[in-house]
Amino acid sequence: MGAPRVVAKGADEVAAKIRELAAEHKVPLLEAPPLARALYKHTDLGDQIPTALYTAVAEVLAYVFQLRAYAKHGGMRPHEPKELDVPPEMDPLNPASQKNDSADGAMQ
Repeated sequence: MGAPRVVAKGADEVAAKIRELAAEHKVPLLEAPPLARALYKHTDLGDQIPTALYTAVAEVLAYVFQLRAYAKHGGMRPHEPKELDVPPEMDPLNPASQKNDSADGAMQ
């Protein structure tokens, strides 16, 4: 078994439709804009999660498993992860990423 794979991605209207479908199917949503931006920029559908995002995605998956246990057995609702470990250079809106992008463009 490899790393998790990207099964859906979108921006703007497509992202809104993904959220709408998730709500219809009672799939919990977790807002994590830096992680979403990094995945959107650095992956295509079917791709494995980039190694640099393993920690952040693992935190999300741990939360999902905790939510499932909570739904099945009750107890205390798990806390949503707030500060996911997304390397600055992976987030296209982070200034560190923009420095890398301009360096990459200069090399082409």
